[in-house]
Amino acid sequence: MIKKKTEIILFFICAGFYLLFPLLDGPVWCVDSGSYATMHISREPLYPTFLWIFRKLFGEEGYLLPVVLVQSLVAAYAAWKLALTVKEAAGGQLYLAVLAMGFQFGVTFLCRFVANRGSAYTDSIMTEGLGLSLYVLFVLQLFQYISEEKTKHLAGTVCLALLLVNLRKQMLITLCLMAAVFVLYYLLRERRLRRLFFLFTLTVVVFFGSKLTDRLYNYWVRGAWIEHSGNSMGLLCTLIYTASWEDGQLFSDETQKKIYEEIYGQAWQQGLNIAFAPEGWEELSTHYADSYDAIGYGIINPVIEEVVRAEGAVTEVDKALGYDRYCNALAKVLLSQEKGDLLRVYISNILKGLINSVARMHPLLNFFALGAYGLYLGLYGWLWFKKRGERLSVLTFAEVVLGGIFINSLVVGAMIFCQPRYMIYSMGLFYAALAWLVHTGIGELRKGRVQE
Repeated sequence: MIKKKTEIILFFICAGFYLLFPLLDGPVWCVDSGSYATMHISREPLYPTFLWIFRKLFGEEGYLLPVVLVQSLVAAYAAWKLALTVKEAAGGQLYLAVLAMGFQFGVTFLCRFVANRGSAYTDSIMTEGLGLSLYVLFVLQLFQYISEEKTKHLAGTVCLALLLVNLRKQMLITLCLMAAVFVLYYLLRERRLRRLFFLFTLTVVVFFGSKLTDRLYNYWVRGAWIEHSGNSMGLLCTLIYTASWEDGQLFSDETQKKIYEEIYGQAWQQGLNIAFAPEGWEELSTHYADSYDAIGYGIINPVIEEVVRAEGAVTEVDKALGYDRYCNALAKVLLSQEKGDLLRVYISNILKGLINSVARMHPLLNFFALGAYGLYLGLYGWLWFKKRGERLSVLTFAEVVLGGIFINSLVVGAMIFCQPRYMIYSMGLFYAALAWLVHTGIGELRKGRVQE
């Protein structure tokens, strides 16, 4: 009875915290909101469909407030579920549950009041409004499946991964994380090859299932059996940033070569190439981030869209297919460029991504992030060697959380700049895991003293 009462109190605390933001700010319309609301062809299916359902239920004028109220309640549930999961797995430690919940609150508080956004993500019309919460729930389901191997947790993991991949393409990291965790536990540690084969097959099914739902969505909205547009634009932005004028010689197709020269020429004139970046990895990552949208939306899109229109494309679908055809072709050729600058950008992006996953890139906070990772890995390593052969829940949780951070940094760093918006999915989870590691480490030290 006391346990249930505590859980109910914790949920109402979570709900009260997250519902505060839509009441304070109302629904917040952002730069990208319009493209989701209008079901633009470049967007993945889940969030536009989510908004469409609310428009049908509440009308064009009144649907945004119910949207952000639901997003806030999903965030409350995710924070509550994290607290309960840590509490149960840590042997009923209520203070760890409160800390885990508090870390989720802290991330939201920082986004709203410290990052100068003017709103929390949970009350914004953005994919992060759902994605941040669904990712937490995904990690919890994956952790519980590895710990308990119950079918319901595997089903939850798969369903949440499918939802997240259909929410934004960055969330392909969920499939990468699933694959990495399955290899770690069922190949490297337990050598259960049948289960590994089954789980890998399931991961592949989720991947192709997301492609199917993407096509079904566009068939429903546009009558065209296609996936959403623009998947190659991010990579092309990076390749243009690191390219040189001489890379025009890589093109055998004259039309593609002219497009490249036009895009590259404009980027060079505006100082958007790596040649204009200051010294140092932080400065490089900042210059790349500042150049990315200017290259993509300011140069690539208008240049290629003009070529596609000149070829006679009229409908939205024809324009999107033509745009994708040229982006794909240009990116494929430019992958043959010298890799030195590309590698420099990638490494600087990964470093920035790792820092922004637990803090924010800043001369002082960089050292804080280094210390946080050092403490996390130090405690993890010490507990792993001390309990070798014993599967501790805290180690499993720490592995899944840290794996998600590294994979997210690797994937986002390869495709786009690692701004906090893309990196904070695991921030609350990281500090919840760190608190649990510290708690377990202190417990082990006390045991050692008692035995002495």
